Order: sequence, then C-alpha cells, then structure tokens
Amino acid sequence: MNAWGLSEGGTRAQGLEALTDRQRAVLRCLARGLADHEIARVLAISQRQVGVVVSEILGALSLRDRMAAVVYAHETGVIRLPLPR
Repeated sequence: MNAWGLSEGGTRAQGLEALTDRQRAVLRCLARGLADHEIARVLAISQRQVGVVVSEILGALSLRDRMAAVVYAHETGVIRLPLPR
C-alpha cells in the first residue's frame, strides 16, 4: 500500500469489479464531495444505509478511509472532474 492507502499496481482498477452497482454509485457521489445526507437524497436510500455501503466499499477495496476512497475513484477513472483553469 502507498501513503494514500491504495494498492500499488494494476489491482486498483480490478477492485471495481468487486463492487455492486449501488457501491459504485455511492463511490461516485463520495468522489464528487457529497455528504452522507446528500448521497442518501440523491440515491433515495437512508443516511444509515449510506454509511453501511461506504464501509462495504472500504472493506472491498482495502482502503482505510473515505479520503482514500475519493482518491481511488479519481485515480481509477470512476469520476473525472474538469481541471480548474
């Protein structure tokens, strides 16, 4: 693992295959900077369920925290934000 808690090498993108559609949707929302209550509203699930899904994502991808999940999402192309000008 590197300093961000991410796996080295090509295994990062392969980890996405282990995620369910709901987990990928939550990961995309996290990467966009949404808070749990916002994710719950966007995905029409409870805030408690968002927390459960985030924990599942962290476990499935062997990440240590939400920030590592955000970095992971950006590095693996789950989400691409425009670069600031």
